[in-house]
Amino acid sequence: MDKQLKSRERLQTIESILNLVGRVNVVDLADQFDVAQETIRRDLSRMEADGLLRKIHGGALAKQGQFEKSFAARIALNAPEKHILAQLATQLIPPGSTIFLDFGTTAHAFAEHVKSKSDLTVITNSHMTATTLSNNSKCEVFILGGRYDDQEKANFGTATVESIQNFHVDIAVLSIGGIDIETGFTVESIDEAMVARAMISRSSKRVILADPSKFNCKKTVRVADFQQIDYVVSSAKPGEQIMASFNENNVSLVTPLQAEF
Repeated sequence: MDKQLKSRERLQTIESILNLVGRVNVVDLADQFDVAQETIRRDLSRMEADGLLRKIHGGALAKQGQFEKSFAARIALNAPEKHILAQLATQLIPPGSTIFLDFGTTAHAFAEHVKSKSDLTVITNSHMTATTLSNNSKCEVFILGGRYDDQEKANFGTATVESIQNFHVDIAVLSIGGIDIETGFTVESIDEAMVARAMISRSSKRVILADPSKFNCKKTVRVADFQQIDYVVSSAKPGEQIMASFNENNVSLVTPLQAEF
């Protein structure tokens, strides 16, 4: 294929990914297109000059207008599966629990289901999740302070982590970017990882929401090892290696066929 054509198709694909999920990572794109990371950095610089994105350390973010148009699409993407995971995870939450809940569309689906539980206290960094939960008088909702990220409609940074240290909860419910046999549980950015690590450290039980695409997937920043997690909720079982690590580290897998409540 002509080099110029390859470059044009690569740029179009990067733009499509940005419009769908709001951010891209240099390492992941280099692996996906089988090119040098420097090639991807040049692509991102070119797209930034064209006003299509904003470069950040290790990747890029979509421009606000593009991302806002696609936010509903993100929520709709694999929506039935997200709600299956949310419904399963909700059954792990006893009435009267205190919960950490992070941001993301799967976490938002969980909020839609868990809000029917009675006497819950939910602490989140997501403004969308807080709004969803606050519509139910049975839930007391705290939103963590910090630097507001308009792309994710959530708070991040040092102030958010410091806010988390003021609490100790029964259960942390977290979405994840990847689960890999070597690196454990990973996410896309250091901001996400800082919040997730802090929530894990201040929780008695930890629940991970992970659709099957997250298995054998490695993102940029490590969040937790297998021994730090109590439950993984998914719609299917992982491969033998990850399943063996779950068993060795007492991680309970919850799937539609295995759920016993």
